[in-house]
Amino acid sequence: MTENMALLQDEFLNDNEIMFLSISVTPEIDNIAVLRAYADTKGVVDSKWHVTTGNKKHIYNLARKSYFAVVEQGDGGLQDFIHTPNFILIDKQKQIRGIYDGTNDDDVKRIIDDIKILLN
Repeated sequence: MTENMALLQDEFLNDNEIMFLSISVTPEIDNIAVLRAYADTKGVVDSKWHVTTGNKKHIYNLARKSYFAVVEQGDGGLQDFIHTPNFILIDKQKQIRGIYDGTNDDDVKRIIDDIKILLN
């Protein structure tokens, strides 16, 4: 997924209208220093691609209720775990425009095409 997100970053690097967000689903492990090292290793451009974390219950609530990234229910507690290969395309009006398998090359090509359509 990270390699494919890096491809998206490179594809739209010079377009200020396109931003990328990766949210850690293991905030108890991924503190700021860990995420900074990860971002540096993966070539993340801070002005283009944000790698973040936060309160687990809040992150999991976002994943389930705002991004619809997963369908199973949970409480964001210690035993709750979310990990999805999904890339979610959201437009400027905060509308979900597509869900793509971030591990699938065809889906990555499709999200690139769909972003270009939205830009036009």
